[in-house]
Amino acid sequence: MYGSALYVLILGLVSRSAVATPVRATRSVQSECAHCTAPARNLLTSIMSVLDKSKLVVNIILCNLTQPEKVGSNTLFHGFNCTDLGVMMNPNTETASVCQPIQDVKCSDEKTSPFSETKCLQNIANDLDYHGSMLTEYVSTLDPKSNSESVKELQSITDSINNLQQSCKLLPKPKSSKDKWTPTSSFEDRKDLCKQLKGFQVRTITINRALGYICSGEYKK
Repeated sequence: MYGSALYVLILGLVSRSAVATPVRATRSVQSECAHCTAPARNLLTSIMSVLDKSKLVVNIILCNLTQPEKVGSNTLFHGFNCTDLGVMMNPNTETASVCQPIQDVKCSDEKTSPFSETKCLQNIANDLDYHGSMLTEYVSTLDPKSNSESVKELQSITDSINNLQQSCKLLPKPKSSKDKWTPTSSFEDRKDLCKQLKGFQVRTITINRALGYICSGEYKK
């Protein structure tokens, strides 16, 4: 129940930001923005759906509805509790900082850096490319027959990434990441995937808010 409430709250906050009315925006600009904000929300939904499912499996075990060893290997995070692990962010981007909205600082000598739409969109593009490549590489290590459910879940995310990349014409061509994900062992890879997905969820919330901010034109006032 807590996960569902949090999900609704996050989508509500993101939606309000993403659908803000652009300043003096033409219909073509509004349409272009819609092709960015809607797929971005869908991406967040896909990630949260996969992570929420892992929480459901843990709750079933905790409620003694089944034993841990009876949870099949087809489960994405079998063998450990994903909720206990930390968050791993993409080390190659600065999306959180460069996509920070301009703060109206009053009664202070502090000056905020001007918002750079170009830098923000480039970092978003790089984030999507990194996580898309990481998930594609991870899926390639799985047996499609014995891990069909896991493959299906992860492909729902990669499909959402591809949809956002192809639909959002605001995004530039991504720059190749220096640090790419490489598989090690099955168990460690699953733990790494858990942390990466949790980090990607946080980053996708930032991406949604940033795209909403850009489309609102607030920084151009």
